[in-house]
Amino acid sequence: MVNATSNGTKAVLNGLILTGGRSSRMGADKSRLTYHDKPQREFLADLLRPYCEKVFWSVNAEQAAELTGIGQPFIVDAFEVEGPLNGLLSAFQHDPTVAWLVVACDMPLLTSRSLDGLVAARMPTRPATAFYDSDGRYPEPLLSIWEPQSRALLQQALDEGNPSPRKILLMNDAALLTAPDVQELTNVNDPASRSALGF
Repeated sequence: MVNATSNGTKAVLNGLILTGGRSSRMGADKSRLTYHDKPQREFLADLLRPYCEKVFWSVNAEQAAELTGIGQPFIVDAFEVEGPLNGLLSAFQHDPTVAWLVVACDMPLLTSRSLDGLVAARMPTRPATAFYDSDGRYPEPLLSIWEPQSRALLQQALDEGNPSPRKILLMNDAALLTAPDVQELTNVNDPASRSALGF
């Protein structure tokens, strides 16, 4: 596996589905909710496989205890920080040589259309490639590709107490794209939002 260096070779792309949040507003594990006839974490794993060499669930320790033996690869949060930064750093600790295509488990409207656009526009010489969010103002870190060279930036952010992946994208020359359909970036974090989408 080769990082994006002066020879222009792209690092291998792995998938990372962020499922380790507390889901406190939803009142249930968002990764296990069903939107497409199967738990969302399984649906997203199937969606990412055509783009990735391997696809992993990013999980917390409590979830990991329930997943042993199911056959789906997962990476357990390994850092003392809440939020998606933990999943990203844990993934790079697992394999620092690959790029990680990161997707949050609470985007039920996501389709291959957005993934096609993101992967096609990937810029491996930049630390990351991401869409602007649904408001078109800020980067959306929860649907993005993080290159191997971003690991140092993520670790620096943790060390400095600035654990926001969005700020990391803003401050470090990430490649930012307009999403083909911003509705696909919709986050569903509570029962009312889920009901509003007809689920």
